[in-house]
Amino acid sequence: MVVLDTSILIHYLHGNKRIVGIVDDYLSKERVSITCINEYELLKGSHSADAELLHGFISTFNVYWMNQHSLEFASEIYKKLKGRGKTIDDADILIAGMVFANGETLLTADRDFEQIDSKQIKFLSITSA
Repeated sequence: MVVLDTSILIHYLHGNKRIVGIVDDYLSKERVSITCINEYELLKGSHSADAELLHGFISTFNVYWMNQHSLEFASEIYKKLKGRGKTIDDADILIAGMVFANGETLLTADRDFEQIDSKQIKFLSITSA
């Protein structure tokens, strides 16, 4: 299963044809997930007029929540990054922790995730809609 990062979700919602095609292809083949952090990031950036539509969109995905297992993965990611003198946003570390704890692959356009260096992270380049 694939987990969509906020960067992909935003481009999907904005109608980027390439991203819509890729995500729709995944949706036609398997259950697609997001994390509670991605849900939070979408909701905090939305207008209240869009809330009902956004909740409907979010409900189409399996949502991973933080738990002890995912927090352990996240803390290990943090320690490895810190040991290499690298830092990324805590939200990205928590997302990666949830993805890794569930044995999933993260689909993202956010290059900050390159610091994590994992085969469980797949990058998409974003082109104009």
